[in-house]
Amino acid sequence: MATSFQTPAPELTFREQQDARERNELDYEVTVNVLGLPSAEHQADADAVRVTSADIGVLAAWLDEKGGTVSRLATTHGVTVWTLSTVAGADEGYVGCRVLVTVPVPESGWVPCEVVSAVAA
Repeated sequence: MATSFQTPAPELTFREQQDARERNELDYEVTVNVLGLPSAEHQADADAVRVTSADIGVLAAWLDEKGGTVSRLATTHGVTVWTLSTVAGADEGYVGCRVLVTVPVPESGWVPCEVVSAVAA
């Protein structure tokens, strides 16, 4: 019996990938506009929207509004990379595409306690 770890995900055609990117872009834009979330540099892919910012406030706003899981990665260059994994969706009960919000912060930089405590949760 094959498990999900053994069975590769089906390959999407180019058209299916384009359609998924467009749906994810729309999900992200509607969520930002309806909920008043800060917009930042982002790239819509078929599997998620990847948001990058130099402002930890962007990540904090998404965490406060949408919740999710926060991870942090300390680099050897004095920078900690914080990433929130959440979902888009402005309507209650609607779960949109996956959104990954990533922010590099200097080790001596300020990070809101809500973000720090979300890592431990």
